[in-house]
Amino acid sequence: MHALKRFAVTVTAALCLAAPLLPQTAVADARAIVLYTENESKSDDLKEQIRETYKKVKKTAHRKSFKGKCGYYVGLQLVTLGINTKYIGSNGNRAFDIYKNKTETSGGYKITAYPAKKYSLKEALTAIAAEDPHARNILVGFEKGTSKAGRRYGHVMFIHGIENGMVYFSDSYAQTVNGKRYKEGEPIVCSIDTFVRRYRKYKLDGVIHFG
Repeated sequence: MHALKRFAVTVTAALCLAAPLLPQTAVADARAIVLYTENESKSDDLKEQIRETYKKVKKTAHRKSFKGKCGYYVGLQLVTLGINTKYIGSNGNRAFDIYKNKTETSGGYKITAYPAKKYSLKEALTAIAAEDPHARNILVGFEKGTSKAGRRYGHVMFIHGIENGMVYFSDSYAQTVNGKRYKEGEPIVCSIDTFVRRYRKYKLDGVIHFG
């Protein structure tokens, strides 16, 4: 069992036994420790999932780097995670369109679409997080990016999860978020607001939640 999870179980057990004897403030503090521990565990799990998925898709593609080939990177992630049963590739500006009118993926995941005509990027991610506090598997499609290739082919990326308002993702190229430089495929964690600011110059096509 994960060390943090073992700690949470121990604290919870002690809390159950000692609750009648402890002041309310002590009980509240103990519960806060348990909640913090559980959140840290989920955060670690998401970061590890991103790392492992990146390793697997590189091996599948026989590549050392995706070098900005976003559709290829996202398509392989969806297969690796079981969302799709077979690879579906596309340019970034086509990714949202592939799923927007479907109700379920080939892997059995329910599809909910948030088109840019009705939702801003912040509104879509906030709605998903409100619907599911532990939301997983979110595709973000952009009609246009900022590079020469991005303006022509758009961009697509995959968010592994939103946990406690924090977005867990990686991208198909190195980038800087909150002043820190991240390599391609490296786990990036930031708030929804920071994520939206990072992609503010991209033209949104829509967001897909595979629930």
